[in-house]
Amino acid sequence: MMPPLRLAVDARVVAQDTRGIGRYARAILRRLAIRDDVALTLLAEGLFPARRRAAFARALGIDAFDVRGRVPRDAQLVWHPANGTFFESSAPSVATIHDAVPFRYPNPDAARRAHDQQPFLRSARSAARVVAVSEFGAGQLHQLLGIAREKIDVILHGVDASFSPGIAEPLPPALQGDRAYILFVGDPIAEPRKNFDLLYDAYQRAWPGADGPLLAIIGPQAPLAAAGVVHVGELGDDLVANGNAALRACYRGALALALASYHETFGMPMLEAMACGTPVLASRAGSLPEIGADAPLFLPSDDADAWAKGLQRVADDAALRERLQSAGLTRAGEFSWEKSAARHYQLFCSVAL
Repeated sequence: MMPPLRLAVDARVVAQDTRGIGRYARAILRRLAIRDDVALTLLAEGLFPARRRAAFARALGIDAFDVRGRVPRDAQLVWHPANGTFFESSAPSVATIHDAVPFRYPNPDAARRAHDQQPFLRSARSAARVVAVSEFGAGQLHQLLGIAREKIDVILHGVDASFSPGIAEPLPPALQGDRAYILFVGDPIAEPRKNFDLLYDAYQRAWPGADGPLLAIIGPQAPLAAAGVVHVGELGDDLVANGNAALRACYRGALALALASYHETFGMPMLEAMACGTPVLASRAGSLPEIGADAPLFLPSDDADAWAKGLQRVADDAALRERLQSAGLTRAGEFSWEKSAARHYQLFCSVAL
């Protein structure tokens, strides 16, 4: 029997990051931590890294790991799952670079731009292999960061089995009641690429008197005093193992998920919504056609009139919703975190000392 792979992982996003990056890192680590052929060390910043153990165990649902403040000398591989490389080591490394947004849409301030880009460049320079989360993402890394295509491995995300059709309970208080809603997941203010301004413009054109469904935002913030908008909040239930109940209920109860982004390298809410049987409206931009295939209703990312008509159609046409629901469930069934974690393990073994 082969000895276990001694794997060290930058765990900065494991216990607190509610974005797709954090959800991805937790999903993979939950599956690696239960393997007999992996000896896992989580890397934590700060003077007393061991104090992070309880938070890591709560997030992963298992405590079969060590916690260190630096990479152990006997580590065979270091995985950096969140774009940047922040722990030095002589061991080979694999870095997951989720997108090239700081390069595709660079900050106009030179100091801030350098701050945003440097962790990505460090990963691109030092990693033996780089994981991209879609073919579109791999192309962006090659084009904008200059990473050789043969150094990039495309490993798609999965979707947790807890995302499935069913009763929309327990809905957060903001969505309880009889009024229908269309769902937006993300930060409409801090992430301009989510294209919320166009989506809201389309929403107002579709229902000028604000007499249509609500536009519900799941995320850390929402525009103030926007008619028809309800801020559900940042649910964060995936921060606890076997969570997702509130987010799943929100997907299940929605008329549709609206993903109007003009740039995405995966689009995890689209996949989670489809797995719950929720119709999806998505921009024909970035990776969304690659991940969604023929399941969503695709619309131009720069056409508010087209989005207004799409929103009205999905709200009024039960047959369309049923077709999108069926196609989404079929497409979501092709994605698996177990498959994704197995691909990561195979890559790690191929790179390890």
